[in-house]
Amino acid sequence: MARRPGRRRGFAAIALLVLGVTLAVGPLVYMFGRFTPVKQFSENMLPTLPVGDVLAMEKDPGEVRRGDVITYDPSAWGLDGPFLGRVVALGGDHIAYAAGDPALTLNGKPLDEPYVRDGDAGAGGVSFAVSVPQGRMFVLGDNRGNSADSRFHPEVHAGTLPVSAVTGVDSGLDQDAPLVAVLGLVSFAGTWLLLAGLGLGIASLVARRRGPVEAQGPVWGATRVDAP
Repeated sequence: MARRPGRRRGFAAIALLVLGVTLAVGPLVYMFGRFTPVKQFSENMLPTLPVGDVLAMEKDPGEVRRGDVITYDPSAWGLDGPFLGRVVALGGDHIAYAAGDPALTLNGKPLDEPYVRDGDAGAGGVSFAVSVPQGRMFVLGDNRGNSADSRFHPEVHAGTLPVSAVTGVDSGLDQDAPLVAVLGLVSFAGTWLLLAGLGLGIASLVARRRGPVEAQGPVWGATRVDAP
C-alpha cells in the first residue's frame, strides 16, 4: 500500500506560513491602525520638535490633557490643516497673558512651561485672557514668536477649538521605545517562520514529485496465500 510522500511536511509548511504571516504583518497592522506618522514642516514647535521630525500620533487617545502635543484641524479658523501644537488649557480653565509678564497664568497661577523656546512664554507680545468653555481647548506653539495659534483667532470662541478637532496625540514613541522593540522582534520572528514555511513547502513538493512510496512489511488485513 502506497502513501503520499511529503504530506506531513506540507501540513507543517502551511501552519508555519499562516503563523509567519500573522506575526510578520500583525505588528504593522497594529502600528498603522493605532498610530499615524506626522512630519513637522514648520518652526512653530521649536525647540521641542525640529523641522523634519516625524512623530507617531495616536489616532484615538481617549483623553486630551493639558500639555499634550497634538495634531488638530484648524478649519474653524478658516485654515487648512492639520497643525501641530500644544494644549495649554481645557474646558473650565482660565488662561491669560499680559504683555511684559514673565509667564502665562493658568487659573490665576503662573504656568510652568519649560518647553517654550528661549523661555519666552509671551514672545509675540499678544495679550489675552480667556475662560475656556467646556469641551474646548486653547492651543499654542512652543515657539511663541512664530506660531499661528489660538492667540490670533479671538473672533472664533476667543481662539478656542473644540476638543473634537484633535486628530492625534503625540505618543512619545521612537525607535528605542519598548513597544517598538517588542513589535520589531515579533515581526522578525514572523519573517523567519515564513522562510521556514516556504522551505518546508518546497521540500514537500519535491518529495511528492518523486512519486508514492511503497509501504514496507506486512499490510494490515492482508491474507497470506501459500504456494501449493
